[in-house]
Amino acid sequence: MISFRLSVTSFCLIFAICIGTQVSGTPNGAPVAACSTMTPEHGAGAQTTPSPYVTIPTLMEDESVRLTLMANSSGYSTFKGYLVMAFDNSLGDAAPPIGIFSEIVEGTPVLTPGNYLDCLNGVKNAATHKDNTTKVIVNLLWIPPYGFMGDVVFKTTFVQNGASFWVKTLSDVVSISSPTTTTPVPTSTTPAGATQLAPWIGTIVLAFVAFFFIPLV
Repeated sequence: MISFRLSVTSFCLIFAICIGTQVSGTPNGAPVAACSTMTPEHGAGAQTTPSPYVTIPTLMEDESVRLTLMANSSGYSTFKGYLVMAFDNSLGDAAPPIGIFSEIVEGTPVLTPGNYLDCLNGVKNAATHKDNTTKVIVNLLWIPPYGFMGDVVFKTTFVQNGASFWVKTLSDVVSISSPTTTTPVPTSTTPAGATQLAPWIGTIVLAFVAFFFIPLV
């Protein structure tokens, strides 16, 4: 009985450690849990130096905005992860994210495939990386809410690696001067609270092996 209890305890501890590692790593993009703070759970604090990365917004004729995410400082040329949202600049820090990110559009440059999150009761109002491969430039498309007019600012968290990241890097303000009439084409999204199975497979296998095949001393 004691041996069984120790086995269960060991199983739970190993499983908990593995889960913590998966939550912190987020190789498939930021989780919905990061929407409110835009801060990765990497076990390290955010950098306090000026961000070496920029988010460059370009206003299109239909009032949609093309975004270019890239490095803008010597010594930095690539990044691995990002989380970006748009905000009504007139509402200050308490503003919720607005608009929709879309991946179906004609024209150039070609948009970078990403994951789209439903943040804070919104729909596809945040974009994040699809994998943690090295990136030089990321191109995204953002569409304002229907009928919106006003100033928009984009906030982006850039991740260079697990220990180095910059939170809520601000873009230049973009003015939407006429009511938006663009209707976004529905695309895939990661709903709030959705479970991504793939990153957990390794965790489950490791915990299973530890429980049944690692003897207790």
